[in-house]
Amino acid sequence: MKTDPLRAGSQAAAFIGKWRAREPEMAFAEVFCPPSQRTQFALWGALVLECREAALELSDPRPTQIKCLWWAEEATLAAQGHPRHPLTCALAQPALPWARLAQALATVADDDAGRPVDREAALATVAPLADALVAMEAALFVVPTSAPAQRAAAAHLLGQRLRIGREAGPGGRVPLALLARHGLTAAALAGPGGEPALRDWAGELAAALPRVPLEASLFRRARTGFDGWLLRERAAGRNRRMPPLRALLRAWTAARDRGPG
Repeated sequence: MKTDPLRAGSQAAAFIGKWRAREPEMAFAEVFCPPSQRTQFALWGALVLECREAALELSDPRPTQIKCLWWAEEATLAAQGHPRHPLTCALAQPALPWARLAQALATVADDDAGRPVDREAALATVAPLADALVAMEAALFVVPTSAPAQRAAAAHLLGQRLRIGREAGPGGRVPLALLARHGLTAAALAGPGGEPALRDWAGELAAALPRVPLEASLFRRARTGFDGWLLRERAAGRNRRMPPLRALLRAWTAARDRGPG
């Protein structure tokens, strides 16, 4: 009998728990997910976190390269029907565009372009991974892809990177133009004097978030709504989690006129 990946003690459960601890607001979106898609919803959230962590949330280039290449290989194996990781095993759908995700992760591993010049350049650095994630979502939840969903995913990747720390490496993607505006070096960004620049960066990312169309997946619509609130709070100097009632309201708003997914 196949093990339920959401069940405590299953191999995938620890990764799903890690995702829920990191993005607790998404639990409210799960409530509005069609029952037939809730397992996929949680597995997908956990997999996005693992890919995002590998690509953007490590402070040193060498571990980033190693983890990205490992996940690129794992996505390739999933495309061939031979996954190893509990999350990819549980998703177990070779028809998903795994090869595109593998290529995007391999591109991140080879990225040595350094710090981007401005916001649009920063979004461009993560666009291949964002586009691959949206393509995976489209296949998983049977919805169309769209440019707004891809841009929202790119802003999400950068916004989550901002939330995990002040590291000054290029993984932070804080643009040179913003550093120049504040008269900061990259190293100074990690100190107390870097806070105004980080707040401005959060504001720029919030402004970059598009309105995701109703045809997009509930996962992407809800995640984008949460990202907008969190980034605006960060821009105002309030680095806090979303209150449960507000998260429930935003999840309901995202699901209210739900199409497929």
